[in-house]
Amino acid sequence: MTGITVLLLGAALGFGLSRWFGIPAIPLLVVAGMVTSTIVSLPEEFLQDALILGVTVMVFVAGIELNPGRVRGQKRAAVQVGLVQFFVLGALGLGVALALGYSAETAAYLALALTASSTLVVVRVLQSRQQLFEPFGRLVTGVLLLQDLLVILVIPVITRLADGAAAVGVGLLATLVLVGLAAFVLRWAAPIVVRELEDDEEVLLLVVLAILFGFLGLAHFFELPLIAGAFLAGVSLSSFPVSALVRGKLNSLSDFFNALFFTALGAFLPIPSGAGFLHGVLLAVIVVVATPPLVAFIAERSGFSARPALATGLLLAQTSEFSLVVGLQGVVLGQISREVFGVIALATVITMILTPFLATDRVTWALMRVHPFRSPDRLAKRPSGHVLLLGCGRNGVALLELLVVTPNDVVVVDDDPALIGQIREAFVPAVRGDVSDVELLREVGADQAKVVVSTIRRKEDNAPLLALARGVPILVRSFNLEDAEWIRERGGKPVLYADAVAREFMEWYRELDADDRNTRPAPL
Repeated sequence: MTGITVLLLGAALGFGLSRWFGIPAIPLLVVAGMVTSTIVSLPEEFLQDALILGVTVMVFVAGIELNPGRVRGQKRAAVQVGLVQFFVLGALGLGVALALGYSAETAAYLALALTASSTLVVVRVLQSRQQLFEPFGRLVTGVLLLQDLLVILVIPVITRLADGAAAVGVGLLATLVLVGLAAFVLRWAAPIVVRELEDDEEVLLLVVLAILFGFLGLAHFFELPLIAGAFLAGVSLSSFPVSALVRGKLNSLSDFFNALFFTALGAFLPIPSGAGFLHGVLLAVIVVVATPPLVAFIAERSGFSARPALATGLLLAQTSEFSLVVGLQGVVLGQISREVFGVIALATVITMILTPFLATDRVTWALMRVHPFRSPDRLAKRPSGHVLLLGCGRNGVALLELLVVTPNDVVVVDDDPALIGQIREAFVPAVRGDVSDVELLREVGADQAKVVVSTIRRKEDNAPLLALARGVPILVRSFNLEDAEWIRERGGKPVLYADAVAREFMEWYRELDADDRNTRPAPL
């Protein structure tokens, strides 16, 4: 009880300082754990248990965010980017670790710790910027899911390698059994359970926890790391609307265990030696410097334009909570020392802290200016007097179907390569690129258009268009009154999405006779 009290006091101190100074909580929680461990000596076994408990909940919640269905048309690109990043960074980490004098076994742990990006950090950044469902957001989701699954598959290999090929094979087979069970729950069981229990919050929460403990029990039975069961339990609950209901029940619980984990991490880590500190910083630099150009290169080869490809690389330029899982597993098994775990943790914390500052529009555009292979799509000639449609998702496609039957020329711009290919097959001029790129906007004649319609989700991405095409009627989709006012102040004509849907519903409702109001489907 004393240990828990000390950790909670440390977590409260870390969160308090984070709020006071307005800086990320993770480094302060780690520092608070270090401080409390110097005041009160906590048993190593207790700290290991606290770390395992905290990371189990953490990866469970991370799995809930990784719905395979969310990847949609970006599966091929996600596989390419995910595999290249995983193996190239792993090879770099292995080579650097061996060059620094680590043993082959320790170098393998350090290499595996560099291979995956943080689901918790990346998903939160995408959610805060409303980019989770954009094409590159779907690409990032697919990469995260693939990498986490690869780490789960590799952990039995690295931990059982000393026991021989048979032990490794059994571990891989058991992991695949859990993956299959997760797929079954995701596709069939979870939607049925939630549909039956969505009105009973207490029972639903108990069922969710039962699924988690069921996967943990199977992982223990198969002698797999508990985090493998926790992560796959989360993925099994990641479908919509299951994930939305479950996430709402677990937010407070997740924050509590995250704080517990990072405070215990600080208390568990030894004060790094000079060499250990330099090694951790070096591994962090490798991840931050190598990931953006590597990922951007592969993403562009997969059909993405330059800016979303670079944004993807910046978002993925950190190590993962699974890096800490890998290191902790090695310490528990006695295969790496606490000092080596400290190197992994230092690299992870540094890269997690840097991500929100690096994965920004400002940094992306700075890299765009020095991009050596930037080559936007081009039309045969610069159009004028046309209707320009920017963004062609679900709503944009419906609008495009109306526009192509009018006598107006129509040009489409979107950054989804698969969608652009489909539009071109319908003989509609279409350009793959970034709608906030001024050079591209000039290329498609935004300032010479008859009218411009933008369905882009983020209002900030419309700023270059509104500045360039003054005098041209520009209709911009908006989602709230604040965004609408922002668009209006810059000369655009906002179309409130909620108002448009409401008008459509009312028109549908007025058309109905009293007799068929209960039988004719609504247009929503």
